[in-house]
Amino acid sequence: MNSLSKYFKFYVLGILIAAIISSLTHCSDENSTSPADNFGTETEQVKRFNETVISAFESGDKQTVLNLMYDEYKEIYSNELNAAPEKMQTFANALKNKKLVFANEMYAEYELTIDGNVFTIAYSNSGDGVWKLHRF
Repeated sequence: MNSLSKYFKFYVLGILIAAIISSLTHCSDENSTSPADNFGTETEQVKRFNETVISAFESGDKQTVLNLMYDEYKEIYSNELNAAPEKMQTFANALKNKKLVFANEMYAEYELTIDGNVFTIAYSNSGDGVWKLHRF
């Protein structure tokens, strides 16, 4: 019986230690941040580039949009822009009401809604500060 009370003391001590460690390592709800709340920050350069992208799509000129892209993507998107030039204005209007998904000094991604469908558009720079249309 004596050894049983000895094990019981260790059991209680273990529970107390676990409770102390748990209370010291958990954040309160007011201090916690979730990844969904941390979208990053749009820089002024990204905001200006977004206005340039909107203007390019509003112009309806395929080449103006392509000039904002990386060379390796131009051929792919050239066909896409040929297939639906009338949609460029619709896309420009959707860009005016975009929702930030993520942004930092190298990459920015947004969601936009067209006719109830959600699409994404992304801008990036290769470290030189020159923003390009990465994908849409």
